[in-house]
Order: sequence, then C-alpha cells, then structure tokens
Amino acid sequence: MRCTKAWLLTLVAVSLVGGTSWVWAIGVTTPAANPTMTGTLLTIGTLSNCSSGGGTCASAVAGSVSIAAAATTVTVSTTAVTANSQIVVQEDSSLGTKLALTCNTTIVRTYAVTTRTAGTSFVITTSAAPVTNPACLSYLIVN
Repeated sequence: MRCTKAWLLTLVAVSLVGGTSWVWAIGVTTPAANPTMTGTLLTIGTLSNCSSGGGTCASAVAGSVSIAAAATTVTVSTTAVTANSQIVVQEDSSLGTKLALTCNTTIVRTYAVTTRTAGTSFVITTSAAPVTNPACLSYLIVN
C-alpha cells in the first residue's frame, strides 16, 4: 500500500489603499480526492501609524490621538477615511510617551464616531470630558 501526500504552501501578500497590509500563509493538502485547505494569518500591520495629540494624521489608517482635558471631541484629519470605513476607537492610557503628554487614567468614558468627511477627517466624541489630563485614544480604519 502506498500513501502519497502533497503540500503546497503559498504566501499571499495584499496591500490595501491607506497602507494596510496582510500576509496569509495558505497550505493545501491534496491526498487523493479529498483536498483540504488551511490558512494562517501571519502578519497584520499598517504602513503608516499616526501619533498626534491634536489629530493631524495625513493618510494614516491607524494611530493615536487625544481629546484635550475639558473637551468632548477631537477631529482626526486623515485621507484614509471613506464613506464606508469602519472606524474602531479605544481609550489607552499607556500612550503618554507616544503622544508626548500625560494621559488621563480615569477610564470611565465611552466614545463614538459622530461625523465623517470622506477623504478628509472624522470626529470622535466622548460621553464625558476628561478632567485634568487628556484622554488618549487609538484608532483603526478598516476599508
């Protein structure tokens, strides 16, 4: 009895508008008439990453910004935003060094994207203004 098994490993790299890149490793096992395919995501990354306390982010699809103490909004200027973008926002009080400021450590706020202008910017609004120090945020745009 003879058993044969063939493996094919393919790396697929995809670069998307706005600088997002994905690399997939796809292995295909083809024993006789029962092929199976498995995929493993090796890397997800962005080619650009913004660090701007004020929200000026050029064309970055990901980055870190802040909402000033006593303020309730920040406008993030980036050409990466489209009318159909999914925009994920998360508060991260450990970004102080990256943003060159002291982040607010009282994390009790919620955030929403309340306005967007395709190709220009989007606005992040908080449920309550941070007190004393700015709220530090990370964002990611998925197009």
